[in-house]
Amino acid sequence: MTTTLRPAPAGTRPDVGTGDWYAICANGRPIGRLHLAPEGRWGTGTGWIDHVEVLASRRRRGHGCVALLAAEEILRREGCGRVAVEVPEGNLPGLRLAASLGYVFDSRYLVARVRGGIGAARNLPDTPPGLRLEPMPAAVHEAWRADATQRCVALLTAAGWAPRLAETRARTRLEGGEQTAYALVSRDGTRTGVVWLDPSPAVPGRAEVRAVEVAEQWRGRGYGRLLLRTAEHLAYTAGLGELGLELVGPVPAARHIAAAMGYRTQARHMGKIIL
Repeated sequence: MTTTLRPAPAGTRPDVGTGDWYAICANGRPIGRLHLAPEGRWGTGTGWIDHVEVLASRRRRGHGCVALLAAEEILRREGCGRVAVEVPEGNLPGLRLAASLGYVFDSRYLVARVRGGIGAARNLPDTPPGLRLEPMPAAVHEAWRADATQRCVALLTAAGWAPRLAETRARTRLEGGEQTAYALVSRDGTRTGVVWLDPSPAVPGRAEVRAVEVAEQWRGRGYGRLLLRTAEHLAYTAGLGELGLELVGPVPAARHIAAAMGYRTQARHMGKIIL
C-alpha cells in the first residue's frame, strides 16, 4: 500500500495563517490531513509539522509515519535545516511516533485563564519589603532583550541547535512586539527579575508571556510566582482573558510554579535536525 502527500483541495484547508495543508492518501484516496509551515514560530530555517490526522479506521498501519517522513522531505526542499512537531498534551501515540522518528523534547506550551470576579488581578501584586515592581523604560528593555537573546542562543546551542538556527529562534522569540514589561527591582536598584508579555498574534484574547526571568542568585524566594501574577494583572488590564507561556527544556521548578498558578500544558514541542 502506497502512502503519499498531496496538496489539499481548495475548500478543505482551515485558515491558520501560514503554511499549507496536505491530504494524506493511501493508494490515491484521502485518509487524513497534515499541516506544514516552512517558516513557523521559531523563524526561518525551522519548519513545523503542527497537525497530523489519520482517519480512525486507518490508524496503526504506518500511514502517519510515512506522512511525517514525506513532510520532512518537503521541508528539506524548502531549505529547512530543522523540523519541529507539535503534539497535543495527552496524545501518547503521537509522542511515541515522534520519538520513534528521532524527535526529541524541546518545550512545553502552557495556557492559563486570567481570573475574573473575586480575586481578579485588578492590581499589581504586593512585593516583599525592599523590592518594587516598575515598568521597564524602552531603552532598558531593549538592552535587556539584547542580553537575553544571547543567553537564549547559548541555551539552544548547548541543546544541539546549529548556531544560525539558534540565533534565528532566539531573535524571533525576543525581538519585536510591544514593550509591556515590568522589572522587579531591589532598593539599591538591582534588577532581580523581569516579566514581558504581548497580545498573541495568533489567538484573539490571549496574552503571550514572552519572557519571565529571575536572576539566578534570587531564585527560590517566590519571585517567579510574583512575576507571573504581574503578567496576569497586565493581561487583565489589557482586557485579555488568557495567558500563554512556552517553557524551553525540562525546567521542573518553573513547571511546578506555573502549575501552581493554574497553567496547564496544551502541547509539547519536539524537534530534530534534517540533513
